Amino acid sequence: MSFNRSLLIITLFFVSLISYSQSHKIAASLTGGIVQDGFSGMATLDYKVNEFDYLQLNLQASFSEIELENIDVPVDLYSFNGGFFFDILRNNSRTFALSIGAGGTIGYETINGGDEVLENNSLLTIDTGKIVYGAYAGIDADIFLNSTLALNIKANEIYHINSDVGEFTPYVGLGAKLILK
Repeated sequence: MSFNRSLLIITLFFVSLISYSQSHKIAASLTGGIVQDGFSGMATLDYKVNEFDYLQLNLQASFSEIELENIDVPVDLYSFNGGFFFDILRNNSRTFALSIGAGGTIGYETINGGDEVLENNSLLTIDTGKIVYGAYAGIDADIFLNSTLALNIKANEIYHINSDVGEFTPYVGLGAKLILK
């Protein structure tokens, strides 16, 4: 058998393995979960740059409360997060993948619906609405149910450098991921 023929057979073998596996280029997910003293939802788009690494972009809305002067005050946060993730664990049958990553975040935080006056008529001494920014780190787990649908589990720790109500915000969510391409 010639070298070229052997190379062709090996190449075809690996191409067939790659096309059969749970590999994708673009995926979208929706997750719902909890943040400290509240709940949150996240819409995410993943774009694979190679077999194991991907860019992740997501929009997150969080609704929580803080206690000020013995009053529960609502805090709403709407943010855009962008980061880079890479696989750290994956089984041979490609039905499970665990990734870690980090990136930046920017958003808008409103406290007490933008109202400076609390229900006991005292004034807030913090900004009731402002742009917040920072960084985040996260873990993303996928359990593939079939070639186009996966159960998606997310755990992120978000750090807002300039937030008045708390710099660190954890998020843990569960949802579905759809393989688009």
